[in-house]
Amino acid sequence: MRGQSMLRTARRVALVVSAGAALAAPARAQVAPQFTPQALKGIEVDRIVGVVGKHPILMSEVLEALAFARAGGMQVPQDSAGQMRLARELLGRIVDKEVLIVVAANYKIEVTESDVSSQVEKDLDRARGQFRSDAEFRDALQKEGFGTPEEYRKKAVEAAIRDEQQRRAVDSLKAKGRLAPANVTEQEVAAAFERFRENAPPRPATVAFRQIVVKLTPRAASIARARALADSIRIELEKGADFDSAARRFSMDESSAAKGGDLDWQRRGVMVAEFERWMFALAPGRISPLVETEYGFHVIRVDRVRAAEVRARHILIKPDVDSVDVAAARILGDSVLTIWKAGATPFDTLVKRYHDIGEERTIPDGVAIDSLPAEYRVALKDVPVNGLSGVFALPDRRTGLNKWAIVQVIGRKPAGAVTLEEYQENIRKQLREEKSIRRTLDILRREIYVSLRL
Repeated sequence: MRGQSMLRTARRVALVVSAGAALAAPARAQVAPQFTPQALKGIEVDRIVGVVGKHPILMSEVLEALAFARAGGMQVPQDSAGQMRLARELLGRIVDKEVLIVVAANYKIEVTESDVSSQVEKDLDRARGQFRSDAEFRDALQKEGFGTPEEYRKKAVEAAIRDEQQRRAVDSLKAKGRLAPANVTEQEVAAAFERFRENAPPRPATVAFRQIVVKLTPRAASIARARALADSIRIELEKGADFDSAARRFSMDESSAAKGGDLDWQRRGVMVAEFERWMFALAPGRISPLVETEYGFHVIRVDRVRAAEVRARHILIKPDVDSVDVAAARILGDSVLTIWKAGATPFDTLVKRYHDIGEERTIPDGVAIDSLPAEYRVALKDVPVNGLSGVFALPDRRTGLNKWAIVQVIGRKPAGAVTLEEYQENIRKQLREEKSIRRTLDILRREIYVSLRL
């Protein structure tokens, strides 16, 4: 099981493989308009403008990419020469995608509709949300040439499957050591930062901290009841009961229960140790014994296995906790604060002994104070750097009970303009990955037959 925290920070470095928003799938929020720049109006839409391996690329694909790019806010040049340069740039991005599709086929990477259906439905919901009614949504689809919502969804699924194939192809190239190395100069980092700074808003006041969120420990009787229920479910599954139905009915893992317990593809190092050990040891179709983790009791079944990855399902049964357990955790929180203040016990030891594994332990890069939950803002308001807060309550919206937290502030930054120092490592990493992928795609283009005809 993964850790799920009350705190979520937006510290993501984008991995740019090719087109990004300009080559968005049909399930993007905006429906692409029918749009053809003046310079391209005379080119037949069925004309082949590129070939990757045995796959032809039609002019209609380039026009669709142009339409989505414009719908996404890209400014299309007014002059014919600029429009043609943009079309060739987008064709190059389409070629990069097709090269990765060839890689996916060579590595026998399979993606099914079930792998992408959840994301497709979210995208479709966003698209529908822009219209006042289903009828208006249907009219818009027909006017833009996408047909019915059912046809639109089919296209979205096809596009999502191809996007996932490309993502997995890049992952496979990484795993096999086939990504070409790339160096990034300080000048390139500085130039990228200047581009970023032009549109970056002022940095808000931030605080960095680490915390102990005291775990709620259920009493022995509750643990015994959970174990008995989980074991009875396991026995029925061994007799042939349907895993999907049992997970939907009994599992207490909110993120997977509605999907029949499906955890998608997982690599090592993501799940907690006991769970991961069984997940990678089971043969496909076999039911595990009871697996106990910090989360509760699990029954696991592996569905599929491929190189370095496993696709599994599980059913989680958690012991109940109640107000008595909450009161005990509050008393324990006072003890943890006293131990932490004394300074003789390392933070990592405190985490191992007392911390709720489902909560983040450290926010080292800082988070905007205004974006923190109200409980944190109040608790940290007057705490100096290296100081400790008191014990404060964190409402658990799933149970209606409280957890108890102690926080140590490890850094503060006032509001102000963004600086290169703050972003240079992330920018360097992103540029290095972009250049590495670009060099790898160029190498693959020489290995795979590629012809550009625009």
